[in-house]
Amino acid sequence: MNKPPFDQYYRYDEMTQLLREFTQAFPELATLGSIGQSYEGRDIWALTITQTATGPDREKPGFYVDGNIHGSEVTASVTALYFAWKLLSGYGEEIAITHLLDSNAVYIIPAISPDGVEHVLSGSGWVRSGTRLYPYEEERDGLHPQDIDGDGQILSMRIEDPGGGWKVSKSDPRLLVPRRFNDVEGPFYRVYPEGLIRNFDGVEVVEATRKQGLDFNRNFPANWQPEVKQQGAGDYPFSESETRALAEFITAHPNICGLHTLHTGMESIIRPPITQTDRQMPQADLSRVREIGDYGVEATGYVLFSGRTLVDDIYEINGDFDTWTYEQLGLIVFTDELWDIRARGGKDYVELNTMNKERDLDGLEAVEITALQWNDRVLGGSGFIDWHPFQHPQLGTVEIGGWQRLLRNNAPPQLLEETGENMTRFLLAHAQAAPQLRADFHQVEEIGDGVYRIAVAARNEGYLPTHVTEQALKMKKADPVEARICIGPDDKLLTGKEREEIGHLAGYGGRRKVEWIVRFVGQPSAQISVACPRAGTVRLDLADALTA
Repeated sequence: MNKPPFDQYYRYDEMTQLLREFTQAFPELATLGSIGQSYEGRDIWALTITQTATGPDREKPGFYVDGNIHGSEVTASVTALYFAWKLLSGYGEEIAITHLLDSNAVYIIPAISPDGVEHVLSGSGWVRSGTRLYPYEEERDGLHPQDIDGDGQILSMRIEDPGGGWKVSKSDPRLLVPRRFNDVEGPFYRVYPEGLIRNFDGVEVVEATRKQGLDFNRNFPANWQPEVKQQGAGDYPFSESETRALAEFITAHPNICGLHTLHTGMESIIRPPITQTDRQMPQADLSRVREIGDYGVEATGYVLFSGRTLVDDIYEINGDFDTWTYEQLGLIVFTDELWDIRARGGKDYVELNTMNKERDLDGLEAVEITALQWNDRVLGGSGFIDWHPFQHPQLGTVEIGGWQRLLRNNAPPQLLEETGENMTRFLLAHAQAAPQLRADFHQVEEIGDGVYRIAVAARNEGYLPTHVTEQALKMKKADPVEARICIGPDDKLLTGKEREEIGHLAGYGGRRKVEWIVRFVGQPSAQISVACPRAGTVRLDLADALTA
C-alpha cells in the first residue's frame, strides 16, 4: 500500500475508506470494527492493530488512542490515522514497532464524534462535539454563527462604534486589540462572530446559546456536574450514544493499560491527576506519569502539566474522560493538545494563560503579531482573511474578516504530518512501557511413579507493574496474575489448586513461582496458562518441557 496523503483533513467517508484500505493491505495486522453509532447514525470506527500470528489482541497488553471527541479538532483524527499508518507500515521494518505489535495490541478510534467532524468540514457549522440540539430542543434568540457572505468561512464581524471595546493595532492593521480603560483615540469597534440574529430587536446583539452545545468530554461519570454547573455536560453521565459506546469498548477491553486522547487548542500534554493534588496522588503513579510525560515533552516540544493545574489555574472541567479512566479505572492517560496558532511565537500555554490572567495586553498583542507574521511567512498570508465590507441584512454595513477558524486550533495541511510524526514518537514510547508477562517451566521432575512436581516461574519484563497503577489497586480494578493448570479427568492434583493467584509483579523483573504436584494416569499431559488482564497471557504445554 502506498503512503496515504497526510496533508489533508479527512471527512467521514474518506476516513472510512482509508481505514478499510489499511485492513485490506495489512490483513495479518489490522481489523476494523464499529463500536457503536453516532447520533446521526454514522459508525464509530475502532481499528485494532496487532500481529495476530502471535496471539489474539485481548491476550496482550492494550494501548488506546482516540481523536475528535471534539468535532472541530480535526488535527486529532489525522494524527490518529498517521499513527496507525506508521505502525502498519513499520512492522517488519522497525525493531521497536515489530516488537510492540508482536507483544501488544493497539486500539485506535480516530473520530469519537464523526457527526461533529463532518459538520465542521462540510461547512455546515461549528460544533463542540455532537449535533443533537442541546441544551434546548429549538434555537434560541440571538446571534447564530453562519457564513453570510458565501465565502465558505465563518469569520468575525466588526462594526465601528464609539463605544466599542476593540481598536486596530498600531503594529498591524489586521489585528484588533482590546481597548484600554483610558483609550479615547479611535476608531473603536464592536466584534461578533459572522452570522445572523434570530428575532433581532434592532438594538441588542447577544450571542445565542449554542444550539448544538454538547461536550462529550463533560459526559463521563467521574466528577460529573449537570448543565447548570458544567456547560455541555449532557442530561446525565453517558447520556450520549458516542460516550456510551466508548465506555463499553474500554470496559470490554480490560487489557488496556495506557490511553491517549487527542485534542487541539493549547499545545500541551495534560497528565493525571485532576481531582487530586500531586501530593494526594499515589507517588509511584505520579513518578511514572511524569517520566512518560517528560518523554512526550521531548518528542513534541509541548508543555506538560496536570489536570489539577488545568482546573485550578486555567478553567474548570468536570465529567471528563481523563478523570474517569485514571481515577475510576486506574489507567495511565494523557490528553494531548496538538496545535495552537499562538505557539508560533514560542510561548507555551502556561505562559499564555499567565499573560491572560495578568492582563498583559502588550504581551498578548505581541503574540498575535507573531502569529500573523508566521502566517505571512509560512502560509503566504492565507490563514487570515483581510477585513472587507459587507452589507449585513440586519446590522447594515459591517466588515468581515479574521483568522480562518480551523487554523486557530488546527495545524495547516502542510504541517499535519510533522505534527503526527512528533506525536507518534510519544505514543510509541508510552505503548512500550506496558507490563509484559512472561512465564517458563522452572522445574519439571518425576518424584514418584507417575507423580510429577511442576514449577512455573512468571516474570514481568515491562516497565509498568502488572497492576499498572496504585490507583487501580485502590479502586479494585486490577486483577492479579493467576496461573491455571488443566490436567486429564483421571489425573489428580496432590498439591496446589487448579487456579492459583500469585499476585502482582513489579515492573522490570518482578518474579513469582507457582508449583503443583500431579499424579498422572498414563502419559503426563497438562496445559498451563499464566495470565493478567493488563499484562498478557502465556500458555505452556507440559509436553514441550518433557521433550526439551
